[in-house]
Amino acid sequence: MPIKYTDILLRSCTGTPPKGCRYCDRGTKMVLYITGICTQSCFYCPLSEEKKDRDVIYANERMVEGPDWMDQVMEEAHRMNALGTGITGGDPLVAPERTEAIIRRLKEEFGRKHHIHLYTAAIFEKDILARLKDAGLDEIRFHPPIALWTREAYERPGPAKDDIDRYISLMSEARRLGLDVGFEVPAVPDAEGDSYSQGLYDLLSWAAGTNMKFVNVNELEASHTNMEEFARKGYELVGDSMAVEGSRDLAWSAMDAARVDHPDTSTVFHFCSSPYKDSVQLRNRLKRTANVCAKPYEVITEDGTLIRGVIVTDDPGILMGRLHDQYDIPLGLMEDREGRILLAPWVLDEIAGDLKESCYISEVYPTWDGLEVERTPLQVPP
Repeated sequence: MPIKYTDILLRSCTGTPPKGCRYCDRGTKMVLYITGICTQSCFYCPLSEEKKDRDVIYANERMVEGPDWMDQVMEEAHRMNALGTGITGGDPLVAPERTEAIIRRLKEEFGRKHHIHLYTAAIFEKDILARLKDAGLDEIRFHPPIALWTREAYERPGPAKDDIDRYISLMSEARRLGLDVGFEVPAVPDAEGDSYSQGLYDLLSWAAGTNMKFVNVNELEASHTNMEEFARKGYELVGDSMAVEGSRDLAWSAMDAARVDHPDTSTVFHFCSSPYKDSVQLRNRLKRTANVCAKPYEVITEDGTLIRGVIVTDDPGILMGRLHDQYDIPLGLMEDREGRILLAPWVLDEIAGDLKESCYISEVYPTWDGLEVERTPLQVPP
């Protein structure tokens, strides 16, 4: 069955969107951080302190660890009924054995139609590609370091040219094996003394000239870990967002220029904006997860969050029995959760005035940690 996608995704592409993006667009892909370690040190890396340069594994927002970590990943995938997985980091190919093992396990668990793509900036041995393909990898997205993007680096003999040749060799081998191969890079505006924009033009032109399957150009985003370097370079943000001023215009101009230089190219260019990642990709994943894992007492909002009532008590078992007897509340609309009773918000709204316990309405993400985003007290203190 064809993978549907939103009009927003279609408008941001020059052709049929990459398959991996179509899954993310609908919120059907689990995000798997296989390690926070990377061989590169890109100044624009947005990875959080909890993940950056640390050998940790996260399935969506859930940290998984221990000898049964793959079982935990499967549990998270089932929580959202994932149709695919995007493997990222850090760099997944810093840990090739771990990456190969989880790809194989995902395919065994969900079948060959479970679409898997991964991102890598590493230079690695070619035989790893064959192992990943055999395990079930469908798509690979290369992110060469920004210093290698320019035509000058490609034409001048030296270490940079040697690295470029290695990347080209890996991409050629990936294509030979039948993987979908593309670039995924950010649009980095020029800072004083830099020529990042020229590098992006050259990289996209090279991709178009070789008919690479696709190129994803991401809007550059600030984060807590790169903000200081961005400020030093003089970057400014767009309004109240985390998107960097000038990145969007650069992305579109570079994509347009590559198509003008290579009008017959089959390469599909896709611009992935900062708002799109939150308002479409993340929102749809949250909604999908909520629809799968919401309890009978929880209300799903349009944004994919969950609304629940909460009673704080030292004796949840006794109070649940009393609420059941006194108000005829079905036990299926209540749950004992570590000193709190979770129950249907519409029920709590009616009975809160009769209770001496602290009561409130809680809005949470449907993530493993159930992060609370808003709390509304139901009782006015005396």
